[in-house]
Amino acid sequence: MEGTDWQVVKKKKAAKKMVRSNETCVLKVEMCPVLQLSDSVQEQHNLIQRIYSTMENVKQSEFWCSCQECFSACLHKLALPPDGDDSGIHEMESSNNAEGKQKGLLRPDCVCYGLGNFSSCVISRHQLAFLLLFLDQLKIPTDQTCVFDPVFTALEKSVLQNLGLTVIFENEEGKRTVCKPTVFYMPHCGKALYNNLLWSNWTQEALSNIVLIGNSFKGIEERLFSRILLKHYTYINKCLPVVEEASLPESHQYNDVFNDTSIHIFPVHKLRTLPTEVWQLPEAPQYQDCEDLEIIENSKANNNSLDIRNI
Repeated sequence: MEGTDWQVVKKKKAAKKMVRSNETCVLKVEMCPVLQLSDSVQEQHNLIQRIYSTMENVKQSEFWCSCQECFSACLHKLALPPDGDDSGIHEMESSNNAEGKQKGLLRPDCVCYGLGNFSSCVISRHQLAFLLLFLDQLKIPTDQTCVFDPVFTALEKSVLQNLGLTVIFENEEGKRTVCKPTVFYMPHCGKALYNNLLWSNWTQEALSNIVLIGNSFKGIEERLFSRILLKHYTYINKCLPVVEEASLPESHQYNDVFNDTSIHIFPVHKLRTLPTEVWQLPEAPQYQDCEDLEIIENSKANNNSLDIRNI
């Protein structure tokens, strides 16, 4: 009897061990996706904290304090008071009310092209920090701010969305037309991107609604052979006599980040001084034989892959 009892107990223990072993295997398989999700969330959190830290560093810098004077042109352009008070936001007539027209508030939009990989590039992260501070300074809602760069990773897109920004998923090549005051933030982008933007808004009304923060047009004119400017970057060349620009202050600390960057506006009274024929039938820019083209073109229209950023 004792032998039989001993054998029965032995078999039950073995069966329990087998069940526990199987349960452990099942738990390991089911836990793997959870661990991967946790890692992804933690990675986003870490990147956002790095962005906030960079924002604080920029905000405390002498460079940012000096930038306030440069912003005055932009504030005036968007009819905003220096403190960003909502009472000064550009007003427009709204006819949405069936009983008649009523006053409405028109907040400026913001579009950002060419930030680059801010998760790995310090320069790009500082440019993103500047954008977020700028939006806060002018009280531009983040949900009215669109961002795009064809090099954005899945992580970077998720972080931008978590910050409240709208990620553009179609490569517009800078060809976005505006119908209201809009700030285009395009730090160190290629000349073709600026040229495409101007062509897409080649009317007095549209151009006068644009504030462009990007590479100095004066600098482009000085560095580029006139024949190349005339042939490939026609719209940059055409607006040179009428564009007004204010350079961001020089900074040894942020020289690699914001060097050669200006705020550009296109006053309507100056646009009206251009000959009438300048505005007639604007041809789309062509870059087939352009050397050193600094743009990633839409793959649906062109299979060439080139760098969007002017590095």
